[in-house]
Amino acid sequence: MNYAATLIRACLLCGLLMSGACADKAASRHPVKIVVGFEAGGAMDTLARTFATRLSARMQRPVYVENRVGAGGAIAANYVAQSRPDGNTLLLASPAEIFINPIYTRRKESGEVDEMVPVAKVSSAPIVLATRGDSAIHQLGDIAIAAPKNAHGLSFASSGVGSLQHLVGESMGKALGVELLHIPYGGAASATASLMSNQVDLLFAGLAPVAPHLESQKMRALSIASAHRSKRLPDVPTFQEQGLQGVSFEYWQGIFLPKGASSELALFLSVEINEVVKDTGFVDQLENLGFEVAYKDYKQFKPFLQAEGQSYRSFFRKNGFLN
Repeated sequence: MNYAATLIRACLLCGLLMSGACADKAASRHPVKIVVGFEAGGAMDTLARTFATRLSARMQRPVYVENRVGAGGAIAANYVAQSRPDGNTLLLASPAEIFINPIYTRRKESGEVDEMVPVAKVSSAPIVLATRGDSAIHQLGDIAIAAPKNAHGLSFASSGVGSLQHLVGESMGKALGVELLHIPYGGAASATASLMSNQVDLLFAGLAPVAPHLESQKMRALSIASAHRSKRLPDVPTFQEQGLQGVSFEYWQGIFLPKGASSELALFLSVEINEVVKDTGFVDQLENLGFEVAYKDYKQFKPFLQAEGQSYRSFFRKNGFLN
């Protein structure tokens, strides 16, 4: 760690997550808030709470999670974007908040999200296509057969309009040449409950909220919307392996600061996060939840996001998803 980063760390440990100078003792009692755009119990929320516990121990200050649900994560992202850039408010975000909402849905709630300061990429996870264990659908070909028999097509649940799960569902329907009815929810927990209660036919979700149902065989995993199979679900093929191209997305998760935050502050937090993700206990926790550590530091994360942005814009134009 260089001298500047060491000085910043010393200041922050004095009490305030700000680049520049140490704050008074009152500021030292201020907790760090990690904002999540989806409801409690979902994949993002589960990751955030696991990460918050570890980051709190690392930084020796309270770190908690706040759920600001709605608009596919756009409400949470815009809230953080406009928060004070003092490091006390962070966003745990996925491609939905950073690219899909601003580009695809063009939500007004996305506001100044593009001005947020990227800190570090933390992890990635598979998006699972699942159905109930008693469903007649056992493979993708069954979806293509069953959908035309329904006036509105088969229905699928996601974490909300503009979520990556929504995009994957739309992409799959397009690739299969069938119409699917999208039913959005406030997060993976309620979307999962809707499948289990027979309100929808299919579900796209991160692995964390559906893993217990898969283990009990109350759900069946049909495919993985990733470039490679999941370590937790080694027998479940990817869309590409089943002949569907263009339905492969990385469901990554990263930390962002509000607009106006300094590069010194972002660098400091990136170093702290690196220490968290190197901890074998944290790695084991993530893998048990269905995530994989996929760390990129402050300097690596920005070009990664630039490439992701270009990729999503190209995808939307090519597939006619821009509205």
